[in-house]
Amino acid sequence: MRHVHLLDTSVASDNVGDEIIVSEARHFVQELFGDAYISTSSSHDGLGHYGRQLVASADVVLLLGTNALTAKYQRRGHFVWEVGLRDLSALEQKVVMFGVGASKDFDAVQPRQARLLKRLLSPHHLHSTRDETGRTLLEAAGIRAANTSCPTLWRYRESDPQVPATKAPAACFTLTMHKAAPQDAPFIDVLRESYDTLYFWPQQLRDLGYLKSITSTDDIQIVPPNLAAYDALLRETDVDVVGTRLHGGIRGLRHGRRVLITAIDNRARDIGGETGLPTLPRTATPSDVKERLHADFKTELRLPTQAINGFLEQFRST
Repeated sequence: MRHVHLLDTSVASDNVGDEIIVSEARHFVQELFGDAYISTSSSHDGLGHYGRQLVASADVVLLLGTNALTAKYQRRGHFVWEVGLRDLSALEQKVVMFGVGASKDFDAVQPRQARLLKRLLSPHHLHSTRDETGRTLLEAAGIRAANTSCPTLWRYRESDPQVPATKAPAACFTLTMHKAAPQDAPFIDVLRESYDTLYFWPQQLRDLGYLKSITSTDDIQIVPPNLAAYDALLRETDVDVVGTRLHGGIRGLRHGRRVLITAIDNRARDIGGETGLPTLPRTATPSDVKERLHADFKTELRLPTQAINGFLEQFRST
């Protein structure tokens, strides 16, 4: 019986987006390894005593999504994949990237980081990255990888999400406090002009404080900052999902909602550009935003179906 260990990127995370990613990744893990023993530990906190024991006995270790790839040496020190000195021997050549993204653009992979990745990652598997930046990073380190896009989109590889082309009467919007910009306040003003009702979902709790610092919230309904409350709103309310949160936006597709994501970093830029996920550049003017919101647009995704299926099939054949 196979033993599969999951490095869960949603545990000890302050970002509900990680929960969105992991919930989708686990769907495919269950499909692939329904007959396996599955154990878990937190990627954010490192393995710990019991985690190291589980990893040592596992046949394969899957790192589930998020932006855990960096070109800079980062064995320890407040990064989303914490690898302690005692973790190295347990993880050695067992880890498979499962839809993992790059944290930022890079010019070159530091040699020390390349050596670390080659020590940790399995040489026997094809690794899955969610963007071309991540694939390029791994291949620069001498590791085989395929750009499969994000596991949150894999369910659409056979058919597009069924979402309206026309504007909804209400909008649920998101902001990102650690990527604050002068465009955010005018963006909210455009939403006020464009929709009858506004909802705000804090994907990170600190996003709510940021919202209150740039505008009045008297006319905005605050959705509790957890995934169950967000899903309930998307399921029960006719809304467009707009704003800066990539995975908050992608979650809207699952509930049949039209989405428009402002690309504030390499992640939304890459995934939007590569798949056709509806995005706007951060530099879009208020008039650009308003025009896009009021225009009809179809959501037609271009997913790398062959790469996704090839990555998943390697586990069915082992």
